Amino acid sequence: MKGEFQSSVSVVIQAPVSKVWEIADDLSLIPKYHPEVGKVDFIDGQSKRALGVKYQCSVLEGRKGSCVEEVVEYIPQHRLSTAMPQDTWGIHKMLTDFVVDSVVDPIDEHSCTLRFDAYYNPVGFHNKILNILMLRRVFKKRSLSVMQGIKRLAETGK
Repeated sequence: MKGEFQSSVSVVIQAPVSKVWEIADDLSLIPKYHPEVGKVDFIDGQSKRALGVKYQCSVLEGRKGSCVEEVVEYIPQHRLSTAMPQDTWGIHKMLTDFVVDSVVDPIDEHSCTLRFDAYYNPVGFHNKILNILMLRRVFKKRSLSVMQGIKRLAETGK
């Protein structure tokens, strides 16, 4: 289930949809574009996204920990939705029904827009206030840094 809409962030990437999708589809590339993830474990043994595929992202430095993510919607070359049913930081207890929709829309044959839409439900009064004051901004900033990594990889290959 998807929570309440919380935020949206987008970037323009000077690469075709097929290139951006190739990067997003390959779970082994997550550490190359996500600034905090150092390792991905393929829980289902699959390194490509598909409906129902689960994988674990591990942060190896700083605030160490991990989260399990599951692909809950998958429309090739356009949209994938990822839920986060559990993590070691306790986010899943603070925010339920956490889902991020990742949408790729073509601008022309050589560029596209990548958008992340975040949905979740803050649990309890304290987390609702924390969400208004801080959490939305933190998640938007983190999403933008991930998107900048995808953009860099798509545009430069590095």
